[in-house]
Amino acid sequence: MESPIVKQRIILDTDPGIDDALALFLALASPEVQLEAVTTVSGNVPIEHTTRNALTLLELAGRADIPVARGCPCPLVVPPVLAADVHGENGLGNVILPEPQRQPVGQHAIELLIERIMAAPGEIALICVGPLTNVAQAVRREPRLAQTVRELVIMGGALRVPGNITPCAEFNIFADPHAAHIVLHAGWPVRLVALDVTTRTLFKRELAEQLAASGSPVTVLIKRMMDYYCDIFGQARRLDAIQMHDPLCLAAAFRPDLLTWEEAYVDVELAGSLTLGETVGFFAGSGKLLPHSPNVLASVDVDRESFIDLYVERIRATFA
Repeated sequence: MESPIVKQRIILDTDPGIDDALALFLALASPEVQLEAVTTVSGNVPIEHTTRNALTLLELAGRADIPVARGCPCPLVVPPVLAADVHGENGLGNVILPEPQRQPVGQHAIELLIERIMAAPGEIALICVGPLTNVAQAVRREPRLAQTVRELVIMGGALRVPGNITPCAEFNIFADPHAAHIVLHAGWPVRLVALDVTTRTLFKRELAEQLAASGSPVTVLIKRMMDYYCDIFGQARRLDAIQMHDPLCLAAAFRPDLLTWEEAYVDVELAGSLTLGETVGFFAGSGKLLPHSPNVLASVDVDRESFIDLYVERIRATFA
């Protein structure tokens, strides 16, 4: 007799975003995941769009029961940085979906994070696939979050590879480097899923086309977002695949075995005029003296084929 699947309670903090949408669908398609709530933040597009997108995506997937809390509209210190050139003006590859039938909950995202996590010590993992503004504000308001959350899994940073928004910095960290600095020094258990591994996980356009053959609303949306990504954003770059930054981070919450991890001390550059938002990693296994004790488990390798197979199988089984 097979053992029952133990569901992992998670909250997804997100700025949808094409790959954010792909991550949300993976969460909904994974029997190991109990998605408690979605909190939104300004990032890929402004907060109005990210919140509407979260509501619309959940309704499209038949999960309007999951609460959505609207979060911070701008970074802590720096001016907003958006990525509409990558994700389209509305964040979903300019695909127009019906207006959501419900509104976000009355609580601010910061309040929801504190209330939910503090009410369930050691039970809820917080998965962060956007700028870390909400999370930084929450832990500043309630420092005990760091000891109460089960785990923080962050998509962000570039440790041994170039950045994707500047030569040094990855987008989520660059968009609110001061928030990232607060979060990385707050003392919670952190898994950092960086560009070092996410750029290796390519979801090819042909896979999206195969999934969309079923005609389901979710898989058709995936294909249409991929069409935008490859034809509009990726035309000059000759892209036929999308890097699965956020879906890999989501998968790391319930399948950490898909990645290889090393302890590291990671800090964020806040003063450099050319290196703002750079994540500097000192690895425990490097043989060099670390400036401080490790504060993250950093991703250094990934079984990309197994991850892509997992993603396709989950989406096909649930939505196709």
